[in-house]
Amino acid sequence: MRCYLLLLVLLLAGSTAFAQARPPVSRPDSAVAGALAPAAPDTLAAIHKLFATRRRQQTFGALGIVAAAVAGIAIEQLSSDTDKNLNALGTGVLAVPVLAVELFAFDAFNRKHERQAANDFKAHKPDKWLRRKLKSRFFH
Repeated sequence: MRCYLLLLVLLLAGSTAFAQARPPVSRPDSAVAGALAPAAPDTLAAIHKLFATRRRQQTFGALGIVAAAVAGIAIEQLSSDTDKNLNALGTGVLAVPVLAVELFAFDAFNRKHERQAANDFKAHKPDKWLRRKLKSRFFH
């Protein structure tokens, strides 16, 4: 009798585990062949906001680096001390590769790539890097 009781408890415990699994849900647009659901407007707005924010950051960053380079070279030209000359000139010269890296790093956020990302999202094929970049702050 104990064996049957234990078997009954195990069978009943297994059914609750199966009850918690979600059944497959068919999409509402799956009945129509080839038709895609429209893209979510809030996500498209978030994509545009992401690209606009990154372009603005690139502009401010580039202006800051150029200002630092100009200030370093100007200080180097105006000072008469040799040590200050080398430090200021080094600041000005080191700003050039930093500016180049920044311009190349933010090249992925130009308007051409923004249009491509929006079209990919409308086709329900967003890139992995775009999904990683879209944070909750862009949805507000």
